[in-house]
Amino acid sequence: MLDAAFALIGTTAAVYALLLITYFTTGWLFFSNDPARADKIQPGRALAAEKVRRDIRQSVRSLASIALMFSIGHVLYARYHIGFAAWPTSVWSVVASFVLSMLAYDTWFYWMHRLLHSRRLYRRIHRWHHLSLPSVAWSNNSDTLLDNLFLQSYWLAAHLIVPVAPLVLLVHKLYDHVSGIIGHSGVEHGGGICWPPSPMNSVTHHDQHHRFFNCNYAPHFTLWDRLMGTLHPSHDAELKDNLRRRRAPVSAPTGSAGSPQP
Repeated sequence: MLDAAFALIGTTAAVYALLLITYFTTGWLFFSNDPARADKIQPGRALAAEKVRRDIRQSVRSLASIALMFSIGHVLYARYHIGFAAWPTSVWSVVASFVLSMLAYDTWFYWMHRLLHSRRLYRRIHRWHHLSLPSVAWSNNSDTLLDNLFLQSYWLAAHLIVPVAPLVLLVHKLYDHVSGIIGHSGVEHGGGICWPPSPMNSVTHHDQHHRFFNCNYAPHFTLWDRLMGTLHPSHDAELKDNLRRRRAPVSAPTGSAGSPQP
């Protein structure tokens, strides 16, 4: 039992350090709060400096709870052999299990996220995250502990319910971490891979979620939003416009900032 406790502490510390390094490196690379940027999705708007600092402080706390949840799942899987065994290692099994985890997480996050936007849960749990409007790269992990338990507990459960090796799951978490930070940056970095009708998500997708509130819930793909009718009606057109402006920024941006929710 003591060995398991030490393994949990050590794994949590290692995962937390990796998440922090990724957060500050990616945030530094993609942070922009300049309202005059020609390719800014919400032109003319900036996040107040105090809210930027608030998001950084809260993200550092939230990443600790994510690291702990990931590590609990890892210890249960690796030391107590709970859950589905990973497929035998090969190039194809690694790729297939990574894609499977992406799809599983997209499903988990989409439905949990919609639940958090229900009237009973939003103000108690999820509203904190939406106070950053417009969002910046540092905003990705600025949420409450309960918010984390709803959305990020996938990283505990996935060790037990998805046949994926822990290292592949860690790579998926880092991909989610980086894409989430970029997704809050307020500037479209998606490139051609996101050009509609591509199923891949973009910065515009999540930026619209912060602006229009009851739409665009999924993290990796647009599949659930399209299937359930929760993709914002202007998503494809605005994304194309933002991608064009990103390729050739102009001095007077034409994108619409939309109306924030209270």
